[in-house]
Amino acid sequence: MRRILITVPVLVAFAVAQQNPVAEGSSAATHATFLTTPNEPLRERLPMIEGAALGYGLAMTPDSHNAFSLVMGSKQPGANMTTSQSIRDRFFLNYAEGDLSKAIGSPMDTGQANNNTFAAVARHFPVSDPDDLHVMQSDGMHLRAICSQNHTDCHPGAVWGAMVRLPFEWRPGMVLKVRYRSPRGDHSWAPIWMFTGQQISPGPGGNPYQGFGTADALYRATATAFEIDWNDNYSRFGAGVPTGYQIDFGTPDNYGAKWNLKPHPLYWANGNGWRYYGPSYDPEFLRTPFDWSAGFHDLVGNWRGDGTHLIDLFVDGRLVATTYMEYPQETYVDPADGQRKTIAMHLIIGNQAIPAFSPGAAGAQDNDGIPDGWTIVVQEISGWYGNITDPDRYRASPENGLP
Repeated sequence: MRRILITVPVLVAFAVAQQNPVAEGSSAATHATFLTTPNEPLRERLPMIEGAALGYGLAMTPDSHNAFSLVMGSKQPGANMTTSQSIRDRFFLNYAEGDLSKAIGSPMDTGQANNNTFAAVARHFPVSDPDDLHVMQSDGMHLRAICSQNHTDCHPGAVWGAMVRLPFEWRPGMVLKVRYRSPRGDHSWAPIWMFTGQQISPGPGGNPYQGFGTADALYRATATAFEIDWNDNYSRFGAGVPTGYQIDFGTPDNYGAKWNLKPHPLYWANGNGWRYYGPSYDPEFLRTPFDWSAGFHDLVGNWRGDGTHLIDLFVDGRLVATTYMEYPQETYVDPADGQRKTIAMHLIIGNQAIPAFSPGAAGAQDNDGIPDGWTIVVQEISGWYGNITDPDRYRASPENGLP
C-alpha cells in the first residue's frame, strides 16, 4: 500500500451506534444517511469449519487446524455468511479509530484521508440503503466504491468506499486464504493487506473506546508500525499492464520501523522461473498470466513460524513469491487473560478507488462507467494455525506455472 500518514488527535468523543446526517452540499455527501459511528461486530468467535482445506493440493503440517472460515454468498455451497447483516456481524466496517463523519486524520482513521494520494473515504450505510457499500449477493461479499453527489463527484476525498477489517489476530505460524475477484475499472484500487495493531469488538451497541489510552483498551496500537501487502490490486498502466493482471507483495519500509535487516523479496516467479531480487525494501510487482477481474482466484499467505522470517505468497496453489520480514517482538499484557502477547496484525480489505496517482484520475467517472467497475467480490476468508509443509516445492516455474 502507498499511504501518507498524517498525525492528528484521535477523535473519541462521539456517541456510539447512532446516525449523524451530513448536510447536502458538503463535499462528501451523496445523501444524509451514512453512519458516523463505528460498526461493532459480534463478540463471539468466528466460525470454524472442521476439515477445512486450502485446496489445490496444498499440504499443511500435522499440527495445523482451522482457526476460522468465512464462506460468503447467498448461493455459495456451505456459505455461513449469506446476508448483508452478516457482514456487519463479522467485520469492522471502518478502520481502527476515528470519526467517520469527517475525511480527516490518517488513513487508518477514516479509511482514507483527503490527501494527494487517496480518493476514497471509508463510509458505511444501513443495510438496504441505496448507497450501501457492503452488500452480500449470490456470489459473495461485494465491497463497492461510488462517487459522491449522486455519483458525480469523483475528486479526492469525495469517493466513498467499503472497508472491512477482520477482528482476528495474525502472527507468524499462520496461513491466510482469500478467494476473490478483483475490480474491472481502470481506476480501481482494492488492496488486501495487513497492518499492526488489533481491536476487540465491544459487541453491538457497545463502547468501542472503553478504556481508551489505558491497558484495558479494546483498541491497541503499536509504536512499531508496519504493513504487509498481500496484493495491492491497482492498475499499472505505466508498466503496460492493464487492469486485472497485477499482483504485488511485500513490506514497504515507510513507517520508521527499526529493522536489523530491512524487509526484502527473496524470490519472485516470472516467465523464466525464479530469480533473486535482493534488498529493494519495496513490494515487487508481477504481471499475472490471467485476468483476476474476470474470475475468482485463491490468494494464500503462508507466514512461516520457524524463525526464518519468511512469508510466502501462493496464487491458485502455486508459490509465486517469498519475502523476508522480521517480526518485531513488541509485547503487551492482554487484560482479557493476563497473558503477555506479541502485538498482532489485522487483515484489511478495502476499496480505495480511486488512486490520485492513476493516469487520468482527475477526469474519472463513477466506476469508470462500468457497472460495479470498482467492486471487489470476496467469496472466502479462512485462516489456519500452522503452516504449509515444504512451501518451496510448490514454486511456480515455466513447467508448472500459473494458469
